[in-house]
Amino acid sequence: MTADVSHDVVAITGASGRIGRRIVPLLDRPGRTLRLVDTDLPDRVQDGPWGEVSDRVELRRASIEDERGIRSVLDGADAVVHLAAQSSERPWEEILRANIDGTQKVLEAARLGGATRVFLASSVHAVGFADVAEVASTPVLVPRPDTFYGVSKAAVEALGSVYADRYGLSIVSARICAYGDGEPNLRHGIAHWLSAGDAARLVEAALALDDGRHHIVWGVSANSPGVCNLSAGRAIGFEPQDDAYAIVRARGLEPEAPPTSGPIGGTFTEPEHPLGERW
Repeated sequence: MTADVSHDVVAITGASGRIGRRIVPLLDRPGRTLRLVDTDLPDRVQDGPWGEVSDRVELRRASIEDERGIRSVLDGADAVVHLAAQSSERPWEEILRANIDGTQKVLEAARLGGATRVFLASSVHAVGFADVAEVASTPVLVPRPDTFYGVSKAAVEALGSVYADRYGLSIVSARICAYGDGEPNLRHGIAHWLSAGDAARLVEAALALDDGRHHIVWGVSANSPGVCNLSAGRAIGFEPQDDAYAIVRARGLEPEAPPTSGPIGGTFTEPEHPLGERW
């Protein structure tokens, strides 16, 4: 089933972050109000990092750690795109407060405020110890986190599951790998690259759902090596269009081949990235 998106209020937490600032203008369209939620917002939308957006875009300052504040700004939202989080490894207390407790506050506020659809930003680090061969062959991997950050994203997915099953919310947890603001890097994470355009397409697929279920999908573009099994995303209507390898080759360069064995988390599974220490 698909939702009626003829007139929606879509709240976006972490709207000033790396992903939010690029996808906001791509999600801005007639019949939809975008409610941008963050702790660091300008006084006017025109002064923000989102470029040219319409007057349908609202600004609301709030922290996901503030239960009363987040409930206030999510009240009346039809859908929530939850991007706000600690975005890398941190001491456990910081990870717990922002990524786990904060996500629970967002989901509870979404439910109480009337939202029926939620997009949750998960991460490849929720399955960082999975072997690359499993990643290519398995539509949805069981959690094998590589860090406290990865543990928090596995918890985000679990919270999405319980809120879908208990309250009938349609929720998508996207395991984002190597999100890129612009063109893909020649080497780092190229096989797992997610373009801004495909990030917006994935959010749109989540906003169109109305099945009361939880879905775990890859947040990865249609990169030609096919190192991630994208079938779960395609099952909910996510059809990525960008290919990092084609973009790099069009520049006359040959991209690095992806690894054929070892954990997908790469160096984050090794001692040089100890638990609880900032990256």
